[in-house]
Amino acid sequence: MKKRNIFLQLALSATLLFSTVAYAAEITSTKDIPVGGSGQMEMVGTIEPTILSVTMPSFVPFNISNSLSTQNKVISPRINVKNNSNVPIQVDVAYTRVDLSKMKNTTWSNTGAVNANQIAIGLKQEEVENEMPTDLAHARWLHANEDQDMNVLILDANQEGAMYVVGTLGQDVSESATFNVTPTFVVRRTSTPEQ
Repeated sequence: MKKRNIFLQLALSATLLFSTVAYAAEITSTKDIPVGGSGQMEMVGTIEPTILSVTMPSFVPFNISNSLSTQNKVISPRINVKNNSNVPIQVDVAYTRVDLSKMKNTTWSNTGAVNANQIAIGLKQEEVENEMPTDLAHARWLHANEDQDMNVLILDANQEGAMYVVGTLGQDVSESATFNVTPTFVVRRTSTPEQ
């Protein structure tokens, strides 16, 4: 089996977001105001910051080859992601830098559908624990060198999750070259916990 050693560099753009949490305290005192009279009511607001923190690898090597019999042509390690925050978060890809300069006559596919000279790489959330995906269903495809607002993972507070690199390539893509794919991840607070 011919292997191609490819490196996926994950650049995590960790954003620290602060959320405002307002809560109502029980009202224990009241004041009567006569008709035509006036009175004041003191209102006190509290802002409670929440720091979002996610742990994930900064470098992921993977192999891709047409000799694999599965629809997914990538062999990837498990990419563990840990939400260290006390609120649900979502991990999005904001931009992906792709460098195919060492790949002669090869272009990128943003959709996962490839012609003879194309390659496509994406991310897929783990469906079966510790099992690399064999198909490309539900893959989230990385767009080359353009802004992208694509969610790849949603984690509840203090939850761990995982994803894998997946991909495919056309039959005329060279079997002995390397390329770099560097997605920029953004972490945001979400109110939707993982289903």
